[in-house]
Amino acid sequence: MLQRPIKTAIFMIDGFDMAYYHTTDMPVMRQMAREGFFKPGSAIFPSLTNANNVSIACGSWPERHGVTTNCYYDQDQDKAVYLESPDFLQAPTIFDFAALDGGRESALLTCKSKTTMILGQSATIAIAAEKPSPEVVEKYGTPPPMYSSEINYWLFDVAMDLACNRPELDVIYVHTTDYPMHMWPPEAPESQEHLKKLDEYFGAFHEAAPEFTIAVTADHGMNYKKRCWNLARACASRGVNLKFAVSPLADRLLKHHGGFGGVAYVYLNDPADRDRAAETLMTLEGVEAVLDADEAAHRYSLMPSRVGDLVVLADPHTVFGDPEEECRELPAEYRSHGSLYDMDVPLLLFNYGDLAPQYRDINYNVDLTRVLFGTERTIEGHGHPEGGRGNAPQDRPAAPSEAADK
Repeated sequence: MLQRPIKTAIFMIDGFDMAYYHTTDMPVMRQMAREGFFKPGSAIFPSLTNANNVSIACGSWPERHGVTTNCYYDQDQDKAVYLESPDFLQAPTIFDFAALDGGRESALLTCKSKTTMILGQSATIAIAAEKPSPEVVEKYGTPPPMYSSEINYWLFDVAMDLACNRPELDVIYVHTTDYPMHMWPPEAPESQEHLKKLDEYFGAFHEAAPEFTIAVTADHGMNYKKRCWNLARACASRGVNLKFAVSPLADRLLKHHGGFGGVAYVYLNDPADRDRAAETLMTLEGVEAVLDADEAAHRYSLMPSRVGDLVVLADPHTVFGDPEEECRELPAEYRSHGSLYDMDVPLLLFNYGDLAPQYRDINYNVDLTRVLFGTERTIEGHGHPEGGRGNAPQDRPAAPSEAADK
C-alpha cells in the first residue's frame, strides 16, 4: 500500500479510454508508464462522469459516497433534475483528507461548474472554466468554449501556473471535458492533435513541478451507438406504464451526447409491476439486462436508494434517453457511454519516489486515490451512508486484462 506523497496532481481525463491511449502517439505518457506504475484498468459502473469523478475524488465507491448519476428523478417535482449539489455527497473528498493531513492546501480545476459545486467545498482553490470568477479571467484570460478541445489546454495552463507559483498547494485535481472524445474516434486527426497536446502538457508539468506525484486516469470510455430507446414510451406502447425512466448520463451540456447513455434507472408506479416491466424491457432490441435496485447495488457497489426500482443495462450499441419517438436511429458518427462496454481506462502513477505501488491493489480508477490518500479512514460528519457497506464489495464489475504496458 502506498503512503501518501507530499504533493500529488491527479489528472482525470474525461472519456480517455484505452483505445485512445493505444492509438495516439503519446511519448511522455508512455515514458511515465515505463518508469512508473501503469495498468489497463476499469472505471466504475455506471460509466458516466459524476459517478466516476466523485469516486476518484473521494477515493471511495458510490455505495459510500452516494453519487450514482448526473441527473435524478425528483418525485416531488415529477421530473429529472441535474445533480449539482454537495448535499448528495456522503463521504469525504481528497480535499477533506488533505486538510486533515496537517492542513494541506488543494486546488480543484474543472471544465464543468457542477464539479466545483459538488466537490469544491473543501478545496482551497476551486476553478470551473464554465463559470470562472472575474479574478480568474483577469489572471488567465477568458476560457475557450465549453464545446472545444482548447478548454482542456486552458485548464492545464492554470494547473501549471498554480504548481509553479503556489508552493503551498499539495494537491491539484484536474477534470477535463470529454467533448473531443464524443466528437472524434481515436484515429481521427482532431483526436490525435488533442491528445498529443495533452501529452506535451504532462511533460511540461513534470518539468516545471518535479516534486509532484502524477496520477492519470479517466471516468469512462466512449463507443459508437446506433439506437436510443425512450423506455417510458416503449413500455407504454406495450401496455406497461412506468412512473419514470431517466438516463443518468444527462447533464446541462447536451450538445455532444443529447443526454443519451447506456444505462437507465426506471421507477415503477407499483412494486407489483416489477416482473412485467422487466419482461417488457427485455423484449427491446439492445437491452441486455434488467436488474432490481438491490441486485444492481450489490453487483456494482451502488447506493440502492438512488438507482430507481430497476436498472436497465444496454448492449454496446444502445443508449437510453428521452427522444420524442419510441426508438431513434442515431447518426453513424454518434458516440456516447454509460454502459458496461465503456469502462476500459488507463491507471498511471508516476514520480512516486521510493514508494511501492502494489499491482494487485490498483484495478479501478477509484483505487488510485484510495491508495494515495488512505481514504478508508473516516472523517467526522462523513459516516457510512444508507445502504453502503463501507468496505470492498465482493462483486464488482470485472476489470480488463491486467497486462501492464511495460
